[in-house]
Amino acid sequence: MNFSQALDTTLDKFGISAKWLSEKTGVSQQMISGFRRGSQRIYSDSLEKILAGLPTDAKNYLLCQLAEVDTNKVDLRSLIVKAPPQEQAEALHLIAEIFAKNVRNNTDTVELAEAV
Repeated sequence: MNFSQALDTTLDKFGISAKWLSEKTGVSQQMISGFRRGSQRIYSDSLEKILAGLPTDAKNYLLCQLAEVDTNKVDLRSLIVKAPPQEQAEALHLIAEIFAKNVRNNTDTVELAEAV
């Protein structure tokens, strides 16, 4: 997928307007609209500003679209292995919280315990 298609899809999916993105990034609304239509060529400085201005979920989605990664088939294990140590620790903490909550609620934890 090319950049204009990926950007257009991302902004639509996350309900982000060119006006909002322009205010966050300093990139003009006209340029953002041109990027979406494919009539404006994007350069690294504008790309960096757009990526920095997007919410994390939207940025990740855009990058997955550009890399043509099927976000429905992302392998959690490989994401955690490739993540920086701080993000790995956050993921493990979240898993521990989920496990503890299931134990407190007396739900079936056999499958979760085997997975951990």
